[in-house]
Amino acid sequence: MFKKHVFISFLMIFILLFSINITAFANKIIEQNTSVDYSSEIKLYDSNENVIAYYYELNPTGYVIVNADNNEMIEYSEYNNKYFSEKDAHYYYGGPLMYYKADMTRQVRRIIQLQSQKEVSIEDITPLMRGSEADVIGTLNIDNFLIRTRAVGSDSIPHSTARYSYNPDGRCGAVAGAIVLNYYDRYKSQSYVPSSLESSDGVSLINALVQRMGLGTNYTQLKNGLSLYLKQYYKPTTVTATTYSWGERVKKIIGKDYPCILGLTSHPKYGEHWVVVTGYNFTSNNTGTYTINDGWGNTGVYINSSYTDGCVDIG
Repeated sequence: MFKKHVFISFLMIFILLFSINITAFANKIIEQNTSVDYSSEIKLYDSNENVIAYYYELNPTGYVIVNADNNEMIEYSEYNNKYFSEKDAHYYYGGPLMYYKADMTRQVRRIIQLQSQKEVSIEDITPLMRGSEADVIGTLNIDNFLIRTRAVGSDSIPHSTARYSYNPDGRCGAVAGAIVLNYYDRYKSQSYVPSSLESSDGVSLINALVQRMGLGTNYTQLKNGLSLYLKQYYKPTTVTATTYSWGERVKKIIGKDYPCILGLTSHPKYGEHWVVVTGYNFTSNNTGTYTINDGWGNTGVYINSSYTDGCVDIG
């Protein structure tokens, strides 16, 4: 286990975890006086311009999104989806509640993240795991869920994060810290990471953080280690560790267009682990899913909020 516990939190969330073939789903909901309107089909694309999923409206209300490779249902709601309102528009899809649209009104095409209305680059659209890849990585199988309530909040950072994965000895806190610092260095100020610690794999930066925070870190060690690093290489900066109402803190940091570190606990795949949160999709009371970089080289992974116990950020 890579993350030590100092605080224990109990969070109850009731989310139905399963996927279902669209045909079987259609048969089920028809029995419930609900039907799929196949004429409403909208193709959803990935960043490589491949059709990754299909969107359908339901009668009398609701919608469903299914995987183009295997017809498994990715997303469903009893409520209408206001974002897919133009059948002829060019939409991109990054997973549950991650919607993008190509703005064709200008000579140079722009990509807009629909919930936040922020402009992003095509490379920043999170790739949805396809077919057998999802089974190997386990991304969709573990945390894919049906959204049965109206989404009340979602947001994501506008740029991609580094895919650092150097972790031979339980240094996930340092890996997560390095990913966040790299992002700040690229998109806020080129002073967060000195040239002597820059590398494509992040190893030098990760090692520098390990020297200051150690291995198998808890919230206090992670916070203090980041503070020491920032004091030496950047400037004294407030590092905040939040283990109460951390959903609000995550929303605040993501709203500033920056990532932060998220603590996982008792996760069926990751166990006790530090990751980097890049977005969130909440349905009520700051519960739902986080979109994360797992520090193992994978981005766009969805994590149920019930497996989290706090966050650490550098403001």
